[in-house]
Amino acid sequence: MIALRTGAPLRVCLVAPYDLAARGGGVKHHIFGLAGALRARGDSVTILGPASRPLRKAGVVTLGGIVSLESNGSSNEMPLFASPFETLRFFQSHPFDVIHVHEPPIPSLAYWVSWFTPGVPKLCTFHAYADEPPPLLRLGQKLFGALQYPFFARGLAVSQAAAAYAGRAWKRPLSIVPNGIDTTLFAPRARRSEPDCTRLLFVGRLADERKGWPVMLEAYQRLLARGAKVTLDVVGDRTGVPVPPSLPGLRLHGSLRRSELIEQYGACDLFVAPSLRQESFGIVLLEAMASGAAIVCSDIRGYREVAQPEGATFVPANDPESLAAAIATLAVDPPPRAAMQAFNLKYVQAYHWPVLAERIREHYLATIAASQRLAGPAQPELLFEGAFAASTNKRLASTNPSKSTGMV
Repeated sequence: MIALRTGAPLRVCLVAPYDLAARGGGVKHHIFGLAGALRARGDSVTILGPASRPLRKAGVVTLGGIVSLESNGSSNEMPLFASPFETLRFFQSHPFDVIHVHEPPIPSLAYWVSWFTPGVPKLCTFHAYADEPPPLLRLGQKLFGALQYPFFARGLAVSQAAAAYAGRAWKRPLSIVPNGIDTTLFAPRARRSEPDCTRLLFVGRLADERKGWPVMLEAYQRLLARGAKVTLDVVGDRTGVPVPPSLPGLRLHGSLRRSELIEQYGACDLFVAPSLRQESFGIVLLEAMASGAAIVCSDIRGYREVAQPEGATFVPANDPESLAAAIATLAVDPPPRAAMQAFNLKYVQAYHWPVLAERIREHYLATIAASQRLAGPAQPELLFEGAFAASTNKRLASTNPSKSTGMV
């Protein structure tokens, strides 16, 4: 463990809960954004997580064992069968000053990390939110939380909504540090203006019920029926949804590379997020703000914590008529839209990754300092952690390890 010094470089391990090779994913982009900002200030950062295919990126270590499961209204590729042997070997050969686990309830990699790293300071970040999780999920939260959460010195959440959801099982204080964005990457660009026409943008997997694609489509049809001069670009995987009707100005792009997505943000006048529920934060809103777009979005908890009335129009969720009316109002009145765009560009700077990385790094230093204070006299939590890990490691060492699952 390091001697705590202000400004001293840290050796950080960021543990990812979902497939690192998958395109998109707010948690994944959070982890890579944080890693980049920490590295830029001189820290050594390793990302550990599952991957469905070889992922050869500097500072990234991957494991297999991915299973696709439906969770929180969306399909998620989780490391349910991540190898405990590979996890143990990785940490035996890679020392860290602090370990930062994202979405600790997701099995099983987060559990191996928590249990196999005695003495290494650990903290976690909660990202998820659900309005009314089913009883079985609530029971699982409490059961697995009791097995895992004692190993974390402190916890963070990306929003008040995520903190409330995590609080069903996590009974200590949670600090709010939101998702971030690289405002040099998502930035205003020269818009491809279309004469007397407002360009709309929708981003999200169309089959994900939470994203509200049917609401968006119906609202767009209503706008066209009224003679509104608008076009709609749609970015997101179309698998599992019917082909929409051929409508004037409707452009379906499917899944795009990040560079292409950035171009779409830069080209739009108005970003539309008609999500129905279960959004803990809404990173797409930050991407739109940083790109200089005005916003129309659903009035749901996760979005209210990010967007502000000066830069967004809020409408009731699952209400195509209200959505169409809000879009039509801004489409025919460019000055208010321009004022919203200007506000968003200024407001989003608080979410720039270098700013947020410093806040998270302060939590790292506090976690390390607390661990060093506890390292003197024997503490029950540390004794439990060390005894549990030693017992588990001994059992693993006596078992024939499985074959490698693709650590790179």
